[in-house]
Amino acid sequence: MKNIKISATLGTISLVCALLIALINMVTSPIISSNDKKVELETCKEIFEAYDESKSESKDAKDLENKDSAILKIIYAKDSSDNVLGTIYKVTGKNAYGTITLMVGINAEKEVCQVEFIENGQSFASTVNNHVSSSYPSSESTDVHIGAYSKSNSEKVGSLTSDKVSNIDVKCGATYGATLVKDLVLVALNDVKEAA
Repeated sequence: MKNIKISATLGTISLVCALLIALINMVTSPIISSNDKKVELETCKEIFEAYDESKSESKDAKDLENKDSAILKIIYAKDSSDNVLGTIYKVTGKNAYGTITLMVGINAEKEVCQVEFIENGQSFASTVNNHVSSSYPSSESTDVHIGAYSKSNSEKVGSLTSDKVSNIDVKCGATYGATLVKDLVLVALNDVKEAA
């Protein structure tokens, strides 16, 4: 009899907890989705200042056939006058240290123009963020240093093609995260070249 009471009590507690978790998920799910869309829109505007969501088209992963599984979304960015600005890829990858989700802006000349983090779940996030800031800066006048210790081997942002991205040094305190970022940028670059 005692075991039945304990089992019933534990079962009731489990049921109440499951219902509370379901209720919280039901309430917060639309809020999280709305916040994700807002962050994505703000990031698109950071990548292409003239970005107009109403003129641009996008395809989610479920609509993308024969694409790399790292690609979550492709946004064909346009401005308010319907001029093509470029392509924005939302890509994600995972390694032993966590998940990274990026938005990679590729201009009309099929060159990386900006990389922005959406999620950086790496355990050494600040080092990975620093690597991305130095390797894929958003300023058109900033050099990207290709070699490990030399500033003489550099390229201007806006001329980063897939062969040049492959040569970007990823030796930092967060080599695995930096390598994952480089691989995700290459996924976007290679896909835009295949589509051309």
